[in-house]
Amino acid sequence: MEAKRKRMEELVAQLNKAARVYYQEADEIMSNQEYDKLYDELVELEEETGTVLAGSPTVTVGYEAVEE
Repeated sequence: MEAKRKRMEELVAQLNKAARVYYQEADEIMSNQEYDKLYDELVELEEETGTVLAGSPTVTVGYEAVEE
């Protein structure tokens, strides 16, 4: 169970970083396909463990607006 939680923490960090870079910096650090694959892995782990971590992109809506 601890290994799954650690993997979930890694996925949340990776996905949130990718989304922040994409939406706030107008750049890409991973392809949409890679993002979707990692997101699906996170959803599967959340379902398996019955746990959703704070800040998980599976429950986060929107991103902070930035000025140009």
